[in-house]
Amino acid sequence: MKNKLFLAALLITPLAVLLFSTLSFQSGFSPNETKNNGTFFQEYFDVTNLDLKTETGTLVFEDAKWIFGTYGLKAEDLGQALYLMRQLNVALNRDIYKLKRVVFTQSNFNMNSALIEYPRTEIVTDTQEALYKKINSLEGKSFFEEQKIFIIDPYGRAVMFFPVSMDPKLILKDLKVLI
Repeated sequence: MKNKLFLAALLITPLAVLLFSTLSFQSGFSPNETKNNGTFFQEYFDVTNLDLKTETGTLVFEDAKWIFGTYGLKAEDLGQALYLMRQLNVALNRDIYKLKRVVFTQSNFNMNSALIEYPRTEIVTDTQEALYKKINSLEGKSFFEEQKIFIIDPYGRAVMFFPVSMDPKLILKDLKVLI
């Protein structure tokens, strides 16, 4: 009889914990803040259908490659973002090839001179300013006041962004968790 009660208690305990945690979460006792240092976009949006062009054709999302990009509007702010992206990529050590560094630009903005010091950085042209407009509609006009670096997952969904003024160690910490 004791063994049956003990066995029943063992079977019921995980169910009770699951039931209690679900009820407490549903009633509003959930975590309010996240532990990440970057900022999530208001909603994830798909970048694959925005007609983004590279030198070889349309932007392709490779398996297990995250895109680490910035939108180049002003050349003076772009240098700081490119430097930070390169340093963070190097700091990832063995995960260095899990990120693809990208500069998104509008069709009338020439980037080749800005990228001389930054090999392995790809230029992606936002031909119809679809990415620019999408980010503006989600995050507001103030998004582009300060240069930001953002992350796009291997499936083409924009996930998170970081201002270039943020401590690089905090950005690196988030990158290690993401990739």
